[in-house]
Amino acid sequence: MKYLLIAVFSTLLAFTPLQAKAADLNAVISSLCDYAKNNNRSSMRKKLKQARLKLRKIYQGVQCGAGDGFEGGSLLRVSTYFGAFDSAKFIATKIGSKGVKNAETDGKNILTWTEALQSSGSASADLAQFIELYKSKS
Repeated sequence: MKYLLIAVFSTLLAFTPLQAKAADLNAVISSLCDYAKNNNRSSMRKKLKQARLKLRKIYQGVQCGAGDGFEGGSLLRVSTYFGAFDSAKFIATKIGSKGVKNAETDGKNILTWTEALQSSGSASADLAQFIELYKSKS
């Protein structure tokens, strides 16, 4: 009985840090999405450094929620949609050309998505500088 209690207690302790880490990661992702939207690259850099994360390694798993006319998507899509060029430049640099070229969940890469957004006229900002940035990083 004593060994059973020790096993149950150690199992509970083993899973608690994983849940805490997942909650912390969700908070980091939420912050990164807000910083990308608000063009706050210095806070993005600080948050990644505090969490000891490399944006290149987590970028594919980061999805920002919908809001303010935005349908949801990656950090680059958030920064592009809201006209946050400094954030987009920071993100594109950190994820590298492979990350910029990769297709997202809808099958479009960031350049194709941005060009479609510009032609639809639904973005709040002039997207020409974003398109040039993504072409240069591809």
